Parts: sequence; structure tokens; C-alpha cells
Amino acid sequence: MNIVKSVLSFVVALVIVITLNTKIGDIPPLGKFLDPFRGFWKNAENINVDASKDFKIEGLKGEVDIKFDERMVPHIFADNNYDLYFAQGFITAKDRLWQMDFQTRFASGRLSEVVGPKAIELDRYQRRMGMAYGAENMVREMMKDPEIKETMKAYAAGVNAYIHSLKPGDYPVEFKLLNYVPEDWKPLNSALLLKLMSATLAGGSNEFYMSNI
Repeated sequence: MNIVKSVLSFVVALVIVITLNTKIGDIPPLGKFLDPFRGFWKNAENINVDASKDFKIEGLKGEVDIKFDERMVPHIFADNNYDLYFAQGFITAKDRLWQMDFQTRFASGRLSEVVGPKAIELDRYQRRMGMAYGAENMVREMMKDPEIKETMKAYAAGVNAYIHSLKPGDYPVEFKLLNYVPEDWKPLNSALLLKLMSATLAGGSNEFYMSNI
């Protein structure tokens, strides 16, 4: 009888562990999501932000000073252009990492990799649009100019410096909800964002509609 109870207890415990570590539909693995050390609890923000607090950025060539104004807008001062764009990438990722990741996935037709089959048709549409192809051509041309090449690579290095400074518990809560991790940033990602913004801001015309008002 004791053996039966022990086996039953083990099976129940095993089922609970597997369930808590398995994504069910759109629900993330609850064990990871509710983890007090790495789950969503870690994303609670302190309303009393110390804008003067120093933080270390690995990979800089010189000295960089980042000042935040009363609206928490960063103002970056650097000794050289590489550090300037490196710091810009780092700070942008610090504030908008998940948005950057998600928007570039959308632009390149890769949303279904993280949200599932519901995004397949959208991904197909984006791929037929050829936004990724256009971004690849844009990067190829950009890299022919030494100054732009340095800018693109420095920015990507800054984004990656921030990503690599994070532990899983530090990831933005959206990564935890969708149960995936951020990818390294590449110059191609920056080009994808440029293409997406071009399509969003200038990808259509309301002239026909406006002519009838």
C-alpha cells in the first residue's frame, strides 16, 4: 500500500512539474512565469528612478556620459562616433528591447515563430511584400560606406551589449509571456526597422479619399 502511495505521489508530482514547465496554447509555462526569482515579479518597476545612477557598459572605447532629463530622455555625450552609436544602441535596447525584437520579426515575416500558427498568413504577406529582401539590399549598400558601416555595427554592438548583460529574470515581461528569448541584433535588423517605418509612414496614399471630402 505504501508503495502504491509513493508511486502515485511521484506521478502526481511529475505531472505537476511537466505541466508547470509546458506552454499550453497561448499560456506561457506557469512555473517559469510565476518564478519569484526569474518570473514576471522581476519586472516590477520602481517609480522612484534615480537618473543619476551610474551603470557600466562593456565594449566602449572611451568615456561616455549619458544624462537623463526630467522626462527621462537620454542625452549622450561621447569622445568618438563609435561610442556615441554604441551607447545609443544600448540605451534604446534598455528602453525598447522587446518592441525592437517584435517589430523586426513582423517586418521579416517571422512572427509565427513566437506567437504560433495564428500569424502564418501575416508572415506570408510580409514575405510576399519583400521587406526582408529590401532590407538585405539596403544593408549591402550601407556597408559600402565606411562611416555608415561603423555606425550600423556600433549600434548593433550596443544593443547586443545590453542583451548580453541580462539574465533570464531581467528579460522584459513580454518575452516571458511569449516564452522566448531575444536574439542578437544585426545591422539587418536596423534596416528592417527602417523599411517598416517607411511602409508605415509612407506606404500608402489617401489622395483619392481626400479628393472626395
